[in-house]
Amino acid sequence: MKSKKGIDVSYAQGNINFDKINKSQVEFAIVRSSFGWESGQKDNQFDRNIKGFQAKGIPCGAYHYSYAKSKDDAVKEAKYCLECIKGKKLELPVFIDLEDSSIAAQGKRVCTDIAKTFCDYMKKAGYKTGIYINPNWLNNYVYREELLGKYTIWLAQWESAKPAFECSLWQYNVGGSGSIDGVSGRCDLDIMYVNEDEKPKENKKPETDKKTETAKKPDSTKVSFKIGEEIQILNPINYDDGNKFIVYANERYTVIEAVGDRIVVGINGQVTAAVNAKYLRKVSQSSKSKTYSYTIQPGDTLTYIARKYGTTVEKIVKENNIKNPDLIYSGDKLKITVS
Repeated sequence: MKSKKGIDVSYAQGNINFDKINKSQVEFAIVRSSFGWESGQKDNQFDRNIKGFQAKGIPCGAYHYSYAKSKDDAVKEAKYCLECIKGKKLELPVFIDLEDSSIAAQGKRVCTDIAKTFCDYMKKAGYKTGIYINPNWLNNYVYREELLGKYTIWLAQWESAKPAFECSLWQYNVGGSGSIDGVSGRCDLDIMYVNEDEKPKENKKPETDKKTETAKKPDSTKVSFKIGEEIQILNPINYDDGNKFIVYANERYTVIEAVGDRIVVGINGQVTAAVNAKYLRKVSQSSKSKTYSYTIQPGDTLTYIARKYGTTVEKIVKENNIKNPDLIYSGDKLKITVS
């Protein structure tokens, strides 16, 4: 199974500089097309984003942020989405974005039917289609057995070593800790899993050799690491005992175990990889965290707010002692600390 790197974008990324887009970092893009079904709810950067990515030879898909509360609403949203994407050549699926708390409140049966209705309508219109969803929703807000394996799944699961469910796309980092050439600020990072039908060419060097040749040369100075320390990984793909682990440059990991030069790292106590110490560096302690006060607006979700500030829903929930992440109230204030 081969994987490709990509991003998903909306109006929030502003005017992307497509002349600077680095195709080695962006092999595909999922672009927000619309939300709801009322006139004027087309993403104001959709046309520009689709045109810009495709001009650089980068295949695109689209996503529609849903507020539907019934199957009838789902049909309205599908029709509106079709209006917004009309005339666009989309190589990748059109996704319904299921995450709004107003939908979750309708119960599992309704949530599941909304997803199926939207996808089936788009499929009849001739589009590849799928569902953007997170593990919490799959476990608690839909009948996942009716969706998994039957629709293309774009799984939103952040700060995790791997997806918890089988999926075609994995949004692994919301607000991206790294930067993408041409996109100012932060953006969401994704991986797409594809079947590699082509046979490898003869005399092609093994992937491990290629990565070793292009790896950033580590600092020769020996550094010791302690359990609990925050570190970053110099080489985005590392190998240990012949096993390949997917890790990311600029992401912050915590040392879980340190035995000689073999350092086990992870996030939130979950093991991510075992990496040779020469590929690690300590996170500078000089960088200070910033704390913001945010007033919840009508229609806000914790996912949207987390994206806005480049943090995670889990961190906001913990910092503000929120009992139900799917139930927030406009006018309330949130404390948001960003490293």
